[in-house]
Amino acid sequence: MDTPRPISSTGELLKAALAKEQQAHDFYDHAILQCKIKPVQELLERLKDEETRHIRLIRDMLVKLELG
Repeated sequence: MDTPRPISSTGELLKAALAKEQQAHDFYDHAILQCKIKPVQELLERLKDEETRHIRLIRDMLVKLELG
C-alpha cells in the first residue's frame, strides 16, 4: 500500500477533503438505490444531503482561498 504524501497547503487539504466528501456522497447515493427499507433510505438521504452541504462549504472555501 502506498503511503500518502504529506499535504503541503491549505488548497491541497481542501481538495483532499472535497474528494472524500464526494466519495461519501456517492456511497450514500448508491446505497439508497440498493436499500429497500424505507427508514434506512430516509437516513441515507439525510446523510447524502449532509455530504452535499459539506461539498458546497468546501467549494466555497476553495473559491475564497483562490480569490485571496
